[in-house]
Amino acid sequence: MSSVIVVGAGQGGLSTAIHARLAGHDVIVVEKGRIGGKAGSLEQQGYLLDPGPSIIILKELYEEVFRRAGRNPEHYLTFQRLDPITRVFFRSEILDIPSSIDETCRLVRTFSSRDADSLRSLMVKMKPLEGIVKDTIFKHPYETPQQMMDPKLLKFGIRFNPMRDYKQLVDSMFESDLLRAFFYGFPSYGGQGYLEKVPGAFFIPFHMLDSGVWYPVGGVGAIPASFERLARELGVEFVQGEVTSFDCDELRGRKRVRGVTLAHGERLEAEFVVSNIDRLTTEQMMGRSVGSKANLSYFTIHLGVNKPMPEVLHHSLVIPDGFQVGFRELYESDAFPTEPIVYLNNPGLIDPNSAPKGKTNLFMVITCPGKNESIDWANMIPEFKRRAMAVMARQGIEIEEELVEFERIQSPLYFEQAHGNYKGSLYGADKKHRLFGMFPLSNRDSECGNLFYAGGGVQPGAGLPMVTLSGKFAADLIEFEVQKRSK
Repeated sequence: MSSVIVVGAGQGGLSTAIHARLAGHDVIVVEKGRIGGKAGSLEQQGYLLDPGPSIIILKELYEEVFRRAGRNPEHYLTFQRLDPITRVFFRSEILDIPSSIDETCRLVRTFSSRDADSLRSLMVKMKPLEGIVKDTIFKHPYETPQQMMDPKLLKFGIRFNPMRDYKQLVDSMFESDLLRAFFYGFPSYGGQGYLEKVPGAFFIPFHMLDSGVWYPVGGVGAIPASFERLARELGVEFVQGEVTSFDCDELRGRKRVRGVTLAHGERLEAEFVVSNIDRLTTEQMMGRSVGSKANLSYFTIHLGVNKPMPEVLHHSLVIPDGFQVGFRELYESDAFPTEPIVYLNNPGLIDPNSAPKGKTNLFMVITCPGKNESIDWANMIPEFKRRAMAVMARQGIEIEEELVEFERIQSPLYFEQAHGNYKGSLYGADKKHRLFGMFPLSNRDSECGNLFYAGGGVQPGAGLPMVTLSGKFAADLIEFEVQKRSK
């Protein structure tokens, strides 16, 4: 039986711990803050905050972990399907997007028959590709050029025009500004832009319409909380403390990590180490030079509002007239949009425990660049908040300052300081440094044979479902090493 140290109890670290334990390893998880990381819930003045991801798709990827452990997923997590999946505020219109492809196509047909046909065609094209993705990108990391020749992977690529970037594909499909604005944002969910060839970004809206958008009863934080519960039941040990160094040496000419040192001086040793800290940050901790620019991040504002806001659904999207300019500023100039698209989350409409009665637990999210020389994050936060509020006010969503009971802001500065994200980015390496120009970085360290990574900066990518899979990838790579050594 081998020993494994997992550094960080975010969703990726928890998934790693469970899968490694199921493979028979002794597992210790070290966490300096709250378990669940950015997805962990917080309580503030009677409000239950989910300060991280809130659009939940692919719930089966969480449920599979419990089944693999021989547990009934329903004993740990309960999901409620949302209908409509989102409300869109655009110009003078308010549209509620239904939770099915048929109903959504009918809605789109009310303003564009061509766009309705294009949307239907896109959804039909994506359906058979779902199985290909599960057999490739969801199954294992891609580490070598030879793996890129996987026939299934190539089959996925040729279904879209390889000469067109994502924006060109969207513009060729849809004529309405509404659908263009809706689709332009999805590459950012993977730390990419719409001028890149990223047809995989279509899978997010496909899954939202095909298999649903879900709310975990108890909030998004219920997902990592349920994984923690399972991990403890399986015998995973949790240690509170901050890892300050990864301790390396050489064995028979090969570099390895012997263990980690905590802030108070304690040393923990193991045969394998998995870092759920951002991979680039981990490499910096090990004294390596990291040259990547910052990737994309989020600017978020959590407000406790002393009034009900039924006009904001559980998921709402506020699109300004200047969205085209905003996307160019974000994707092409690494700038905070002058008129940003604002995502709003109002869980109190279906979960009365998220906010005191008669009040609103409002979460605002704007996609933005990570830390760079052109943005003075320390001083620009009030201005960026003003821009978001102005976009909302023009759509009739106004929040009187005297009704705000508290405000909690997260910026790239926060993500860097509190969670160790490289330059405040939530997606790891910049697009120019992605593996083979398209994949997130590998889950395997390039120098130390017993060091692995989990989290949104490595494969298969960002977002809670992908981060959950990243933990499995890391555990599978450990098992591969164990089997190789036993031969």
